Formats: sequence, structure tokens, C-alpha cells
Amino acid sequence: MQDDDAPPPDAAVSRALAAWTPLAPPADFVDRVLDARAPTAPPARSTRRRVVLLGGIAAAGAVAAALALVVSSPHRAARGALVASQRTTTLLGARGTLVAEPASELTWRVEDDGAAEVIQRAGNVFYRVERGGPFVVHTPAGDVRVTGTCFRIEVDPMTPSTKLLLAGLAGAAIASTVFITVYEGHVIAETRSARTELAAGSQATLSGADGTTVAGTLATPTDDTHASREQLLVRTRAQEAQLEQLRARVALLEKSAPDPEAPGVVDVPEPGRTWHDPSPEKLAGWVATCHVRTDEPALDRFSPLTEPDKTLGLEAGELPDYNATMTGMARQWKDFVRSLYVETTGDTAGADTLSSDAMRREIEDKTPPGERSLVLQRVSQERAGLAAPPADLSKASTLERLMRAYFQLGDQAEAALGKRLGPERAHEIRGEGWGSRWELGGCPKSP
Repeated sequence: MQDDDAPPPDAAVSRALAAWTPLAPPADFVDRVLDARAPTAPPARSTRRRVVLLGGIAAAGAVAAALALVVSSPHRAARGALVASQRTTTLLGARGTLVAEPASELTWRVEDDGAAEVIQRAGNVFYRVERGGPFVVHTPAGDVRVTGTCFRIEVDPMTPSTKLLLAGLAGAAIASTVFITVYEGHVIAETRSARTELAAGSQATLSGADGTTVAGTLATPTDDTHASREQLLVRTRAQEAQLEQLRARVALLEKSAPDPEAPGVVDVPEPGRTWHDPSPEKLAGWVATCHVRTDEPALDRFSPLTEPDKTLGLEAGELPDYNATMTGMARQWKDFVRSLYVETTGDTAGADTLSSDAMRREIEDKTPPGERSLVLQRVSQERAGLAAPPADLSKASTLERLMRAYFQLGDQAEAALGKRLGPERAHEIRGEGWGSRWELGGCPKSP
């Protein structure tokens, strides 16, 4: 039986493929779609901080989260991680937006100056990047660098398939592992041995085996009368890619007015409640996705403030008490993480040189798969009043003890600051949540 996805069997067909020219949609197609679907701009809402986060499931090696995003003012750093169980749209701080298909796995970090770094380990992800500094996506086969564009990266072991036909790469080596499509702007694809610049309409396959880059363009026949079945298949795939670009752009517009009932939309303000104190009804609804919300004052990277922080609303006279409180909290937190790190790895010497964030990563990396999801499931049930917290954690895994302690940092920081500035003032400074706010989710997989 012939494989419908197999590449053309001879050089003649390959030459025909190379001679095809793209079939472009009507010139006004994009404008007509966007005009028809563009939503009405929502009314402006004034808040001290802004959070837009969507649900996911746990990711091995992520920064203590299945889906996580540090949120503060638009000019401060952000980081997060995601393993998508469904199509998920989320912000990369102020640098852009991504749309991740199911089974996509990635982490990201955006610095104060706008420089962004993404690690995409698996899956199919569409990116829309705003200008504002370096932006690089690390993949198993190489790096993709960009300054402002729309593109897609798919990390997937390649087999002889229509992906090679779509890229116009019939006959190319099939060891390629990363598939790149550029819709707008341009990107630079880098491997160990090659550096290739890709413009809009280009596609490339990066080889993790030998570090090579093979680039091509969308190739489609224009004569239906003489087109073979394989050629028509290529045309269909190319048109699907163009339509997918339009759908993604429409989805980004619609995201400005999210449906509160849509799955994964968790940042819906509740009247009379702060972000870090969700209602019992919301907590009960989150049990189905094992969702946990938490915040803390970024203790992993805390350094004393030298001037009042407008995002916190601190007065100059409150700086000494705030700095003393958070310095003590950061020291206690690092000591606690260090003890769990040594228990997990036995590496006492390394514990003296690593940051608390690095030690957390090591603990997660050495934890059996699925443990994080089990912890999230238990904690979400406990917060909804469906289960009682364990009375004794001495026999719990180091990851569970780490996660449970992390979930308590927000309340502990407020209580510690309240001892110096008073409970009401500490609660006011915390506001909607400390500067590091996270949404975690993802239930254990069924056997």
C-alpha cells in the first residue's frame, strides 16, 4: 500500500515541486476577515497591576509551576512555564503573545529591559512578538532569534510526511526535529553549524542530528488540470497554514475581551475580593483542573529597595521596615530550600554556591514525573474544602514540601510585614498580590 504522506518517488516530481509558485489568497482577504471579527474595545480599567494567565498542566523541569507567569508593572521582569493540555493563549510579559497547541511544553523569562528568552522543548506554538529588545527561542535543534514578527515553531521528530512536502523539501534529510514557519517579519535560525535568515513566507527545518538548516518557501501548483494528488495535497496544506495565520490574528483581537466562562480564563475580577483571595465558588470550580493560585514578593531574587516603589505604594519612611522584613524572609526561604536540596541530592558543597531558584529547579528535575500534578490536585481540593491538609508532612516528598511552603509565602510575607507596619498597612501594600504572581494547573493523567 502506498503511503499518502510519502514524498515524491523520483527526481522529476521533485523538480516539479521546486517550480511551483505560491497560491496567494485575495489581496483584501486579511482586512475583510479582521474587519468582520474585530471586537469592540473593552472599557479601560484602572488597576495597580495587571494579570492575564491561562491554565495548563505540569511541566517537568519548569520553575515550580505547570503554567506560571510573574506579573507586576509593564516594565518589570516576567517569567513562566506551560505544558498545554488544550489550545492555550498567554502573554509573554510585555513582549508578545503565544498560542500553544496541546502537548506543547515551554518556559520563558522576560528581563526588566525587555530582553526575552523562551525554551520550547516540545509541541507546536505560534508566537507574535512586539519590538523591545532581543527575543530568542531555544529549541532542541537550535535557536530562533527575532525582533518583531509572527512565526510558528513545531518541535517534533520528523518522519517522511507532508511536512516535508509543505516546506518544499522533498528528498531532504528526515532527521530534522524543528519546523519553523514565518508569517510576518523575519527571524534568524541558528544551529551549531549554520545561520539562516528567514523572511515572511519562508519555512525551515532544523536538524538536531547534524546541526544543519534547510530552508524553503511554501510551494503550490497553479494549474489544477495537470496537478497530481500530491501537488493538490501540498496546495491544501499551504492554504491551511495561511488560514491558521488569520485565525491566530483574530484570536489575538478577541482576547482583548475574554469570555469569563471560557476554559482557562482565570483572571476575572471578583467584586469585593483581592486577586490572592478567590471566592469559595471559584476555588470549587478550580478543582476540576487542579488549579492553584499563589503570590509572593519574589524572594528568590530580592534585593533591598533604595527608593520608594510606586507599584507597592511604599512611603520613604517604610523602606527600612520593608527591606528588613523581606531580607529576613528571603534568607529563611533560601535556608529552607537548601535543606530540601541537600536532602534530595546530598550535594552540600553545591548548595553553598547555588541560588534558591537554581536549587528549586534541581529538586524538580529529580522528582518522579507526575508528582507535581498530584500535589496540585491535593492542594486545590484542600483549598475548596473537599479534603483536609495533612497533619504530618515529614514523610511527604521534598517537592511536595517545597510547593506547599511556596504556596504559603504570600500570607507569611504579609504577616511578617504587619508586625512592623501594622496588619492593615501590610494588607494594603500587598494589594491585589505581591509582585510574583503565579497560576498553576494540571491534574494527574489518567492511567
